[in-house]
Amino acid sequence: MEYDNMQAVIDAARQGTVSTQIESVGTTRWFFVPGAGSDQGRIEKIETENAGGHPHRKRGNVIVFDAASFNQVLADNADAGNIAVYFDRSPEKPSVVAILNGNGPSGPGFGDFRAHIVFRPTPQWEKWKRFDGKLLSQVDFAEFVEENLDDIAEPAGGAMLDIVTKLQAIRTVNFKSGVRLSSGEIQFQHMEDVQAQVGAGSIAVPETFTLGIAPIFGLASYAVPARFRYRIQEGRLQMGYKLQRVETMMGKIVEDVIGKIERGANISVMDGLPPG
Repeated sequence: MEYDNMQAVIDAARQGTVSTQIESVGTTRWFFVPGAGSDQGRIEKIETENAGGHPHRKRGNVIVFDAASFNQVLADNADAGNIAVYFDRSPEKPSVVAILNGNGPSGPGFGDFRAHIVFRPTPQWEKWKRFDGKLLSQVDFAEFVEENLDDIAEPAGGAMLDIVTKLQAIRTVNFKSGVRLSSGEIQFQHMEDVQAQVGAGSIAVPETFTLGIAPIFGLASYAVPARFRYRIQEGRLQMGYKLQRVETMMGKIVEDVIGKIERGANISVMDGLPPG
């Protein structure tokens, strides 16, 4: 059994037995400590680096949140050994990892000094993802769009606000049908509501709209298309949206980050997963 403890070696010396060094790798030493009686003895592992004033080499995991910080870590630790950068294009969980003391032209490395980029979603992106593909009541949908109007790039904010205002004004009416028009809009026909003093009529909403939003902290805004979804059940209108080509956008985000690393650090990046 291995122990990170020099006390056993000291105790063995005090008892007059001999502890024998059996292996040495870098700053790590392994000693055989003899036992007594039925005790067959054991192996103790001692890290001699801990006895010094500072570590003999760099190790650990560094987490950053953007390409600029990542490049700075690479520059500050160029003396650690062979640097290799790997990235994973997974749209659900993209990753960028640098091994700062890995294997390379100068020989093998320990591979235990690494830097990672953590992609943190912005609060606005999390809002739009939360309701992606879900149907809301007419009023809830109108309120959601109104609260997040600044995220919509097309159609212009004024047009979307006009639609929201109309949806809120006719919240009590019963809807008969929804028809897709050749203009690229969906027209909803509603019945008269005498009590609310709303006459029979219709309201049109665009079939698609486009978000202009920064999905990840530290990055610029991206265009994200979305398609309106709806359902009319017993006269009640439910509305929602489905974000389009999210995987394509996330792939573009990874490519943009990789481009910044390659230009800033002047280093090649490999498509794959790091060892270990």
